[in-house]
Amino acid sequence: MQNKEWEVKKVIQKIETLIYNFNNMEDHEKRILQAILSDPCWAELQHVSISLAECHVIDCIERNEQINATAIAKKLNITKGGISKITAKLIKKDLIELRRLENNQKETYYSLKPLGRKIFQVHKILHEKAAEKFTAILNQYSKEELQLAGRLLSDLTAVFRSTIAEQDRERQTGM
Repeated sequence: MQNKEWEVKKVIQKIETLIYNFNNMEDHEKRILQAILSDPCWAELQHVSISLAECHVIDCIERNEQINATAIAKKLNITKGGISKITAKLIKKDLIELRRLENNQKETYYSLKPLGRKIFQVHKILHEKAAEKFTAILNQYSKEELQLAGRLLSDLTAVFRSTIAEQDRERQTGM
């Protein structure tokens, strides 16, 4: 049993390292995004200052037709208040617009404006490059190993979401 406990500790350390590296990768992705936006071939985007969170909201809007703030918040695991602030900035930057359906003026949805679509394309390029790297690594594993990895990642994602939800509840109740 000691060997299993040791292996569990090693895996936990690797998860902690992965989280740390993920945070660094997010900073790296933001620097790459800004570098791409300053490239002459994206000249019309050079005046656009955009955060990674804003980029992810743009991505979510483009990939989900007729999406509202609640759905964006759920998909990105960001509070509705946070989404409200981000979408207000994106509207001000002329990257997205607020729409209403003809038959339902109460519900509001977001869609990308032309400049927002260009930001989406840049972000998509970043993700395609990352996917190529991940694919090269994952192709080294057997189908069974990939299934195990998928199960582990799903379980870890559930733990992270549960922890975040618990912290949100504690904040709301003032504990």
